[in-house]
Amino acid sequence: MMAALASFLVFVGLAGLLGGLAAQRRLAGLTVPGGWPRWWAASALLILVGTALQVGTTLVVLGFTAPADVLDYLTTTGPGRAALITLLGTALLLAAGVGGWPAWLSVGLAGLSAAITLWGLAGQGHGAEHGTLTRLAHATHAGLMALWVGGVAALWSGRPSDWPGNARAFTPLAVVCVVGLVLSGLVMSLEHAGPLAEWVDQPYDQLLLVKLGVFVVTLLAAQEVREHLTQSSRPRLALMLELILLLVVLGLTAVLVNSAPPSHNSEEMQQMHM
Repeated sequence: MMAALASFLVFVGLAGLLGGLAAQRRLAGLTVPGGWPRWWAASALLILVGTALQVGTTLVVLGFTAPADVLDYLTTTGPGRAALITLLGTALLLAAGVGGWPAWLSVGLAGLSAAITLWGLAGQGHGAEHGTLTRLAHATHAGLMALWVGGVAALWSGRPSDWPGNARAFTPLAVVCVVGLVLSGLVMSLEHAGPLAEWVDQPYDQLLLVKLGVFVVTLLAAQEVREHLTQSSRPRLALMLELILLLVVLGLTAVLVNSAPPSHNSEEMQQMHM
């Protein structure tokens, strides 16, 4: 449970940081409570806390709690190095947002930083066990989910100067995210859960089906929001419902990435954390 909580904190932080950076650039005139720099800093803090909790939980389970053990884990194991890569990318992402760089440099740094962060994040779960293609699918899935959740959170909590304009600007990005999530999710599901006909046999597969069901409901909620594109005022209740459902999806994903899929035996799962 603690590992799932740690992953959830990282996912929410990534949505606020990566999704927030994209929202600030794409949604002209939108301001968020406290300002964007504080929004990004708080999100980076969530990633830091979540990553530290992930590493700490693993080390406690293994009985390695001495400072030397921590350093050894972070520098000599795959998940440990992935955690460091995640934190490095997070720091660079934050710098891209608050550094005051020229636009071209800020965008380039943000793109590179996002790639580093997502690659590190994908190396802490099942993706690292199945080769480059599946790890890339994990990274893509996490990045697209962050963009979607971060954008919806900004639209709901922020103060848009032009709701119809902001909504129309976000819609193409949301559509790309949905298509990419479906494709990357299919790759990961077939890799971890096996053929679709066998998805009702294992607890992991059953939880995956629940996630898919919530995802479909989320799409329906998103469609309800899109029906208000021409109105002058934003549909806050509809946005809140979409955001809540997206957070539920993130929570289910956090549980899934810390559960043993049918394609892993218990020995492989232990090796992931050593």
